[in-house]
Amino acid sequence: MRDIKETTKHHERHVKQLVRVKKGKDQRKRRLERKKTGLPGGIPQTLETLRVPDETTFEKEDVDIATEEDADEFSRIYSGEIEPKILITYSDRACAKTMGFCKELTRIFPNSTFIPRYHKALKKVIPKAIEKGYTAFIIVNEDAKKINSIVLSFMPQGPTLTFRISNIKCSRQFRKNKGKDAYLEEDVTPQLLTTRFSTRLGRRVDRCLGALFPSDSRRQVPLGHNRVVLFHNQRDFIFCRHYRYIHRDGDGPVKQNDRGAVLTDEVGPRFTLKLKSIQRDTFDTKFGQFEWLRKRQDMNTSRRSFVL
Repeated sequence: MRDIKETTKHHERHVKQLVRVKKGKDQRKRRLERKKTGLPGGIPQTLETLRVPDETTFEKEDVDIATEEDADEFSRIYSGEIEPKILITYSDRACAKTMGFCKELTRIFPNSTFIPRYHKALKKVIPKAIEKGYTAFIIVNEDAKKINSIVLSFMPQGPTLTFRISNIKCSRQFRKNKGKDAYLEEDVTPQLLTTRFSTRLGRRVDRCLGALFPSDSRRQVPLGHNRVVLFHNQRDFIFCRHYRYIHRDGDGPVKQNDRGAVLTDEVGPRFTLKLKSIQRDTFDTKFGQFEWLRKRQDMNTSRRSFVL
């Protein structure tokens, strides 16, 4: 019986090897035919190309959406009537790493201020922030001395967004072996870029992120920016990147990978966000009404369906 089992396994391995060899020959044959005919190669299938269509997907120039946005909570900011002013703080009893990340966020968001918490309740902090003219506040939360979420709340009408945060990389990790030229001009307004927010919910998140930046950052034609902040949506993960522009002199040497006179260099911080919930009003853990809430049991289990 043992000899029979070994013979059977050897035969199965031999059959699999023949299948692999035949598959390789067919691939090489198709590759040669494609080179002779000059036809382009096949486009690989990804989760983005196989994405399940969403009913709320909209066109860039949708009149109905534009009319709604003219009367929403951010209309005064986008019209330039008021400039955003952001308060950045952390959860109670946070570690030094969390406090350092809060200071890093002030590099990304213009006109933002980092204020230590000092064990104060948020119900007391919010009214004072509204009196001082703050339009939004950001709370960095941690668990077991590890940053795990960010709460973004707009004042005085809301909404409040909660994100899960991961893959954090601070600015000092980008400055290794770069010298003093890696530091930024903090007083220069960065350019804001948001990409691939295609649904109504995605547009809502896109507009919330844009309300954190002044009108000069949101202009389609940049006004002498020396750095750019990018929020890129891919598979419901929002990747935040912070770059600076490097202007290469025309008389200098041209490197092999240089494709123009302006290059980009990532300076950080870098992190990834994933939306957990949206509340209608300002931050309220007890009586807040949810505009959208991610529930695993209610959402489609398909890997090809995305909400943003």
